[in-house]
Amino acid sequence: MLDVSKKFLELAQAPGRRVYCKIVAGDVTFRDDRILEFDFDDIVHPEWVTAGTTCSNRFAFSVRYDGEIDVHTEIRPYISFDDSEWCPLGVFYVERRYIRGKYSSITCYDRMYSLDIGYSTSLKAPARTQDMLKEICSAYDIDCDDFGLNETVSVIPTDCTVKDVIGYISAISNACAKFDRYGKLVLTRYSSSLDFFLQPANCMDFSRNMSHSIIRKIVADTGDKILETGEGSDLSTLEIYNPMINQTQLDHMLLRFLPMDFYGAEIEMQGMPFLESGDHIRFEETPGRFYPIVISEMDYHYDGALTAKLYSKNKHYTDAAVHQNDLEAALAELKAGLENIYLKQVNDEEITLKTAETTIADFEFVTKKADVFAQIDLNFTVDGGGSNMLAVSVYVNENKDRTSYHTVDGSTRELVHFYYLAENLPKGKNKITVAVSTASGQMTVQKGQLIATLVGKGMAGGGSNIRDRTAIVEPMQAISSSFGNLSLTMITENLQTE
Repeated sequence: MLDVSKKFLELAQAPGRRVYCKIVAGDVTFRDDRILEFDFDDIVHPEWVTAGTTCSNRFAFSVRYDGEIDVHTEIRPYISFDDSEWCPLGVFYVERRYIRGKYSSITCYDRMYSLDIGYSTSLKAPARTQDMLKEICSAYDIDCDDFGLNETVSVIPTDCTVKDVIGYISAISNACAKFDRYGKLVLTRYSSSLDFFLQPANCMDFSRNMSHSIIRKIVADTGDKILETGEGSDLSTLEIYNPMINQTQLDHMLLRFLPMDFYGAEIEMQGMPFLESGDHIRFEETPGRFYPIVISEMDYHYDGALTAKLYSKNKHYTDAAVHQNDLEAALAELKAGLENIYLKQVNDEEITLKTAETTIADFEFVTKKADVFAQIDLNFTVDGGGSNMLAVSVYVNENKDRTSYHTVDGSTRELVHFYYLAENLPKGKNKITVAVSTASGQMTVQKGQLIATLVGKGMAGGGSNIRDRTAIVEPMQAISSSFGNLSLTMITENLQTE
């Protein structure tokens, strides 16, 4: 939250306030008489509250001007409510411009946008995080007063950008990195001090997530392993990617975050330019009832008046339930059913069993993830003669996984049952083959006397005259929602078959 005078705070929240705007673009200053509109996106948490983000703020404006504004010109916008005290919105640099007649539309970003470039360093591991950040600031002429905690890291990433490394350093310091309204690199940390109270009178519309988010656990993906600290559900877990962090630093990070509690919210309100993303404020829903919120993002819009939209992003807010229409529900039902695969084979010709192995069942299928299982059941009738024992072998992805032996009466017809559970199957294409051999002589399985089945979940069918699940789903892209309410029966009737 920017440090402004008490008078500025009062004028910003007053009903019927007068708004003044100016944009300094290099040597040119635009005032309200030439400014048509602007949009300012101030963001620190693009998804939900976390640490280590390095978001670039965007400022786009349209003015009456037919002169030249050079690319990379420095842009400094300001807001006032008395044409005397001016609140800065940031320092930006022109990236795109569009000029038509006497009007110009300009899009610009802050310095973080230009730091999306390859990272290189003269430092060697182990290194101190402050030395790494100071080296970056020196190399790119960045003004920064707070270099975070001075932690030792044993890994210095190379295949990453300068923005990435700034984010890794800021996360270890329990912060997010951004350029402030004066163009200085700052580490924005969660603070439990609630200095500003947002009143309902300053809001046009709001929706609040009733669930209370409390950070109890942090999970860090280092690229090589997953580190965890604390205990909590998915909704109370803060997730980061950081190849530089270690377990001790992660444990300390959780201690510095606690206690962190807030509500999710989306609020349309009067634009108050002193509020910044990363601020922790309170919203007064009813007199005397306050709810803490974290400003993940603020979108300001100016067109003579100044409005804003505030987002406090917790996982409840981000993962809100999606309401399905009838077509979506029917598709979801069909998809859920197809994920439970059932494959069946019946021998359509006579099979001769002998001392050399003979394949009697062959299944191919695709698993959607690793460590799934498939169950195989066989029953077949053999004609007597030639042997009193059968050896049944199972090959999983060409490797023999099991051989079982079955005693039979060599003088009569006999029904043989066989069951096998294939576990820990890898993700991707899989093949399971069942082969049978006799101890001596030959035996026969007549046409239609063998039934082999494979059942499993989380996989798509392959061979054995069973059509693959992907082929079943593809034709559904041609179904249009213009048909209105569709049932599962109506959808399946439209499926193309081979």
